Amino acid sequence: MKKNKAGFAVFCFICGIIMGAIIGVLIGMFLFGNKTGQTTGETKEPVTVESEGQTQSGQEPQAETEADAREEDTISVITVGDQTISMVEMNVYLYQLRDFYTTQYGESPWNTTMDDGTLLGDYAKNELYNGLVRTEILIAKAGDYDVALTDEEKQQCADAAKEYIDSLGSAICQDFGLTLEGVTTVNEKEALSTKVYNAALDQLSSETGETSDEALAEAFEEQYAQWQSEYTVETDPIWDNIVVGSVG
Repeated sequence: MKKNKAGFAVFCFICGIIMGAIIGVLIGMFLFGNKTGQTTGETKEPVTVESEGQTQSGQEPQAETEADAREEDTISVITVGDQTISMVEMNVYLYQLRDFYTTQYGESPWNTTMDDGTLLGDYAKNELYNGLVRTEILIAKAGDYDVALTDEEKQQCADAAKEYIDSLGSAICQDFGLTLEGVTTVNEKEALSTKVYNAALDQLSSETGETSDEALAEAFEEQYAQWQSEYTVETDPIWDNIVVGSVG
C-alpha cells in the first residue's frame, strides 16, 4: 500500500464525513497496491460498562449501568483548548471511518502493513486524531472571522442527522453507540468548521492576492501551523483504548 502524504486530505475527510454523503476523502491519502486476505472486523473497541453484582431479577444494577453509560457518553475524549469531543461524537466518527474503509477495501483491512511498516488501523486512528484536532481549532477561530451557523443551517444539520440515523436503523445505532444527538453535534461542528475554513481562505486571498487553490491551501497550512501552537491538546485514557477496526 502506498500513502499520499498530502495532509490537507485529512481535513477534507473530516469535513466531508458528515455533510451530504457524510464520508469524505481521508482515505484518498491511501492507495492500496494490493489487498490481502482478511477477516471480519469492526472499527472500534466499544467501551463497555459492566456492573458488579448483577442479579437476574434485581433492577438496581441495570439502572446503575445505564447511568454509568450516560456519564461515559459525556466524557471529553479529546480536548483542544476549550473545545471538547465527547464519546457520543467520537462514536459517529469511528463508525463512519469503519464504514468507508470496509466499503472501499473489504472487511477488516486494518492489519494491512503500509510501506513504512505502520498498520493501517494505527495510521487511520492517527489521521482521524489530526483531523479532529483541526476541526476543533477551526471552530475555536469562528469568532475571529465573525462566523456562526444560522438557524436554517442548524436545522439542516438536524434534518440530515435524523435521515442518517433512520437510514442506519436501530440495531446498528445501538451496536455502535450512535445517537441523534451525537450525529447532530458532529454535523454542526463540521458545518461550522467548513465556514471558518472558507472565511480563512477568503481572507488569505485578500491579503496575499493569491487565487489558485494550491497557493491558498499552502498559505492556510502555514496559518494553521501557527494556530496549533496556541492550543493544548489533551486526551482521556479512553482514546488510548480505542482500537480502529477491532471486533466489538
